[in-house]
Amino acid sequence: MLSLVAFLLVACEPIPGTIERNGAVVKVVNGQNVTQGMIDAQLEQLPANVRDGLVARGQLDKVKDQVIIGELLYQEALKKKLHEDPKVKAGIGFAERNALATALIERTITERSTDDAIKKYYDDHAVAFARPQVKARHILVKDKAEAEKLMAEVKADPSKFSAIATEKSVDKGSAKEGGELGWFEKGRMVAEFADAAFAANQGDIVGPIETKFGFHVIEVEDKRESVPVDEVKDKIKEQLRNEVIEAYIEELKKAATMTDPAGATGGATVTPPAGGAAPAAPDAPATETTPPPAH
Repeated sequence: MLSLVAFLLVACEPIPGTIERNGAVVKVVNGQNVTQGMIDAQLEQLPANVRDGLVARGQLDKVKDQVIIGELLYQEALKKKLHEDPKVKAGIGFAERNALATALIERTITERSTDDAIKKYYDDHAVAFARPQVKARHILVKDKAEAEKLMAEVKADPSKFSAIATEKSVDKGSAKEGGELGWFEKGRMVAEFADAAFAANQGDIVGPIETKFGFHVIEVEDKRESVPVDEVKDKIKEQLRNEVIEAYIEELKKAATMTDPAGATGGATVTPPAGGAAPAAPDAPATETTPPPAH
């Protein structure tokens, strides 16, 4: 006797939901291989942030379990011939259309989000990225006398700043990075600290600066007037994504021939009876009843 799958393979219509079963076999379900290739393909369907989260948490087995359960449900649905139900057929059809449309959009976005396009967006929106920033590191202590002593040490030998910050700073978050704070805008820091850092020149060591946290010795490593394009590339890509989609759909509309059907009424076309006027349109279009699928 032919198996269910063998029987379906000789059917006139292609089997919906067919995917390649390549790679190592991880489970055999009713004689059908569930493979690593299927799991990898399922992972690729997930948003990047979800996929990365599963990898980071070591939860890839959840995807494997989903694929196995999906195989069980898929086989049972075929056995019950649900793929022959008109409503299910329509759902499958729209799912395939949506998959193709999504693939087309994603490919178009990739093709058009070039480095040149990103740079052009950056230049066109220069005002949005013109934000003065300082790159600095600091040593934070609670006592002013100690801050003055450390200030003298780093002034005498700036190369010691990182080591002293690691050993002495009570800001343990930055201390392990040699006091490094990275790039920041003025509004991110308390006023006294920000004023001193932004007033200093590149390479200056200033302090002690008193804030509510204690006394700071600050080294201004660099200054800039705007955020460079490389640091905002991902944000620009997100902005370009929406613009590309809108522009591409408009291009397709302009290139297409789209017309309203003659005599459109919002429902089925009404044909007037011979020798008489057209009947009034019903309040609501009739619903065609679909017979239940055969079992």
